[in-house]
Amino acid sequence: MNMKKHRFIRKRKRDLFKNSLMSRYLLIVILAMVFLPVVFPMASLFFVVSTSWLSDKTEVTLPYGRTSEIESKWHEEAKMMKDRSDEEIKSSLFKLAQEYEEAHLFWVNTEGIVKFDTAERDKGTGRWSPSDAVEYMKSAGNNKENFIVVAFVGGGQNNAGRGFISIEVPRVLVTASTSDHLGLLYYGLFMTVVPAIFILISWSFFRQIIKRLIRLKGALSTPGADGIPLPVEVNKKDEIGRLEESFNGMVSQLRESQEQQKKEEHLRKNLIADLSHDLRTPLTVVRGHVHALSKELLTDSGKESLHLIEGKMDDLGGLIDNLLSYNLLASGKYTMKLESVDVLRMVRESIAAWYPVWEKENYEIDIDIDDEEKPVIWDVDKQGFRRVLDNLFQNIVRHAKDGRYVRVAAETRSGKSYLIIEDRGPGIDMRSEHAGAGIGLSIVDLLLARMDLIRMVEYTGQGTKILITVKETA
Repeated sequence: MNMKKHRFIRKRKRDLFKNSLMSRYLLIVILAMVFLPVVFPMASLFFVVSTSWLSDKTEVTLPYGRTSEIESKWHEEAKMMKDRSDEEIKSSLFKLAQEYEEAHLFWVNTEGIVKFDTAERDKGTGRWSPSDAVEYMKSAGNNKENFIVVAFVGGGQNNAGRGFISIEVPRVLVTASTSDHLGLLYYGLFMTVVPAIFILISWSFFRQIIKRLIRLKGALSTPGADGIPLPVEVNKKDEIGRLEESFNGMVSQLRESQEQQKKEEHLRKNLIADLSHDLRTPLTVVRGHVHALSKELLTDSGKESLHLIEGKMDDLGGLIDNLLSYNLLASGKYTMKLESVDVLRMVRESIAAWYPVWEKENYEIDIDIDDEEKPVIWDVDKQGFRRVLDNLFQNIVRHAKDGRYVRVAAETRSGKSYLIIEDRGPGIDMRSEHAGAGIGLSIVDLLLARMDLIRMVEYTGQGTKILITVKETA
């Protein structure tokens, strides 16, 4: 088993390396290192071949032909002058001068006298010494400006008694001056293209990586209709491919988690609805028996216990109502009818209903809403807004008894209207022994949000101040 496991691990590592981005780029680098040493001799060979080819192509169109053709023809003409007279030689040279218009032709006999010269120039004393002739012939091959051919009249050195004839043709007319430049140009292009190919391959390699990363980033930042990103297509098994597979696995887990959450939410809502309805029946029965017991003769202790039972039953009834309301609001099934109403009038009506309760609990009551105060018109659902006020007033009674204080006021700040409910207890947002406080405040926030209102909390040091206003003004 261990051997199989080790073989599997080694095979897995080989596959990962084979499909990795690092192995691919290493292959590109190795190919470049192997190929670049071959480039230099190939470039030199290419330069020589291209220069020779260009030279041949260029010389075909030369006005006087190739250098080899000129040399061969000049020696052939000198050979044909073997048995000609001086006048006939001059006539032949004159015809050749017409053929080679831009060339310099001359004939020097054995005595050093210039017998024919197209340039009509005088060679010093008018005679060539043997050393002058030898020096001229030696320098003919090294002349960089002119292409010079010297031939003895009659052909060969044995006929040197008739002198020699020479032709000087500007080299620009018999050689392709641009061929070397073109060869160098092609050599430079060749040496540039090969590294450029390597750079292009590297650039393409990294460009593909960047494109795939950008695609993955786009998929991550573009959620689908359910708020979860869509999976991406995995085309390769390299590092980015494995990252894409992990991303798809994360998306799949998120979608499964969301589906599970929806199922649990559905079960929870059904459970709350069923429990709320099922608890109402026994609660009604208990209420009936408590009412019957209240008519019996009871001791003071019995009456106190019965009064406590009635209070807890009221709390339980309120909790059931809150559960039903919260369930409807959370599921979006709570029907609301928004109307433009004077909320201060609704606040006064609610205060009138709760005033006896606060007096019974010995609260200090501070109502800072005058009957002549300017109306505050908000778009609210009347039943929902009354529910908000009832929950907030009820929480003051339950959770702020220590302060024995309640204040309800209307204030204007920066031209905006605020409804303020204040107490001097530990704070209605704090937990207490009374159940349902969190649900009650959650219902308040849900109802206010549906009416585009907002609840803000300020802690004064002596208690809690609740501010309610239109959401856009908060």
